[in-house]
Amino acid sequence: MSHKLVEIYEDMMTPGEQAELEAFAVFVLARRKLRKQRLLKDDISITDLMQIIEQAGSFDWLASDEENVYSIEEGDAVEWPKK
Repeated sequence: MSHKLVEIYEDMMTPGEQAELEAFAVFVLARRKLRKQRLLKDDISITDLMQIIEQAGSFDWLASDEENVYSIEEGDAVEWPKK
């Protein structure tokens, strides 16, 4: 990584922006792997897309207990419309 890019990453980016950049880098590497297997087209299969997302770790925060901002006791009961 170039010195300037490291400086921008460490000194100017928020932790969220750093995580986004890291996820994008993983996506680029995963795309390279897909390109070797077959030609990329506009339609990526759901399986391939899920694999890219899983490897990127972009949604790992969902498993964190710290992100549970709502509890089961909060909110109102859902009232479904009657047919």
